[in-house]
Amino acid sequence: MRHDIACNNGHHGFTYNSNPGTMTISNNAGIDNTERNFAFDAGTSVFRSNTSCRFAVSGSNDKISGDADSSNQFWTGTNGSRCSSYSGALGWSFASDGHLTVTFGGTVVNP
Repeated sequence: MRHDIACNNGHHGFTYNSNPGTMTISNNAGIDNTERNFAFDAGTSVFRSNTSCRFAVSGSNDKISGDADSSNQFWTGTNGSRCSSYSGALGWSFASDGHLTVTFGGTVVNP
């Protein structure tokens, strides 16, 4: 999974879905998912440059299993510095070249 946004889901944003194998999860943003933004209870996945934020929902701390370095900002009770880019209303539109443009609070984001 890469370059994805999971926002306001009723359970988890990103999950291993009982797959204990190896996945690469990179450059993703999880925002205000009800339980966890990142829920990887088992497996040997690799996590790079992911961001987890909470503004309106008080869910559980993220749980990951595998290789995660300091490029990630997982939710552990407070928002990291990158979360200011993801505050405000979620919006999306298509640019003239056809690619999807996502905005938070009117600011274009690139997870």
